[in-house]
Amino acid sequence: MKKTFPIIFTLIALSILGILFIQVTWLQGLFLLQKNQLADKLNQSGVLVANDISKKMNSGLSFRFPKRGLGLNQDYHLHKFNETTISDVFDYKDINNKIRTALDKYGVKDVDYEFAIADKKGNIEIKTKHFEDAFTDEVNSLQCRVPVIPQDIMEPAGPFETIIIVVPNVRGYLLHTLQWVVIGAVLFIIVVLAAFFITVRSLLTQKKLNEIKKDFINNMTHELKTPLSTISLAVDALKSTKVQADPKSVEYFSSIIKEENVRMNKHVESILQIGQLERREYEINKQPLDLQDLLLGVMDSFKLQLEAKPSNIETYFEAKNHLIKADEEHLLHVFSNLIDNAIKYSKDSIDITIHTRNIKNKIVVSIEDQGIGMNPDTIKHIFEKFYRAHSGNIHNVKGFGLGLSYVKWVVDMHKGKIQVDSQEDAGTKIEITLPIA
Repeated sequence: MKKTFPIIFTLIALSILGILFIQVTWLQGLFLLQKNQLADKLNQSGVLVANDISKKMNSGLSFRFPKRGLGLNQDYHLHKFNETTISDVFDYKDINNKIRTALDKYGVKDVDYEFAIADKKGNIEIKTKHFEDAFTDEVNSLQCRVPVIPQDIMEPAGPFETIIIVVPNVRGYLLHTLQWVVIGAVLFIIVVLAAFFITVRSLLTQKKLNEIKKDFINNMTHELKTPLSTISLAVDALKSTKVQADPKSVEYFSSIIKEENVRMNKHVESILQIGQLERREYEINKQPLDLQDLLLGVMDSFKLQLEAKPSNIETYFEAKNHLIKADEEHLLHVFSNLIDNAIKYSKDSIDITIHTRNIKNKIVVSIEDQGIGMNPDTIKHIFEKFYRAHSGNIHNVKGFGLGLSYVKWVVDMHKGKIQVDSQEDAGTKIEITLPIA
């Protein structure tokens, strides 16, 4: 797994990058295609408008009266003629309607645009309010220029008046027209990235499970090998005629065999126990129970272990209401597990504090030790089956890593909560909150 994981990760990552590159390239090509199609439709619309306007235009001269407000003075001559311009024939509204109609005809219905009419010298005759801003922004706009050629001209030579149509913020328009395509592409990319994330996470989880499985097998091998070796030595001793002649020696070695057999049975029972939990074969039989009496009974069962090292165990039973409805056997195992861990993970001396208190309609039991403690990463995983803080192939602490997963299950089945607070070299505090009967 250690060798194949980097290869698998690299191959998947390269595949994802390739898919993303193709997707982005396809979107860029689609945008360019849509932009070219919009440019063609814009030019076609401009030509249609120019042809429509040219029908009413001619290349000859026209008599032009002075604008309203100007009187006839000596500088103005009635025989003055000028060429007819688009602004003489059409006003702003007429031009705008023609452009809108042409764009609608070519399927460009909801596009914003600006336009202007330029005379033969390039001077603007008619324009929209924001035409200049859009016209000067050549990067973000799309423009078309179409000359208006009067129909009576046989051989166009120019110069002619020009219709200028500008589509501002063309990128925003293309995004709007392709919004569902873009959304679909983005969703596809998200799905691909999510699949990549899930795959990598699954591989990491599998890698972690393999490490836990390896540690579990090592621990189980050691835990079963030790009593088997002790039993084998005791059996060999019993075969000795000298031992057989001494009833006390026979009784001593027989008790060793029995104790080691009980020890192996406990290990097997622990493994079967977690299997029953997974199959949900355990049943909770809730009965009225005095929790503080239960705690005192659990403490009495650890007298021999506490006597093996310098020990100090203190109790602060401050809960006034300590009657609960629970399964006595399961809770007995829960607090036995917690106190056993406090003893196993102690330092040179054993210091344990057990405290009870009431919070509203609940009772809180805290078991605190001054042992080796745990780091934050260990705390995250202590309720997982078979998990033990990684310390190499060291077996100075017995167990399979099943105890706290069982504790969590029992607490959950009693609709309670469990909280762990621990620091390395400073000890561990575990609080269990259970509802009062």
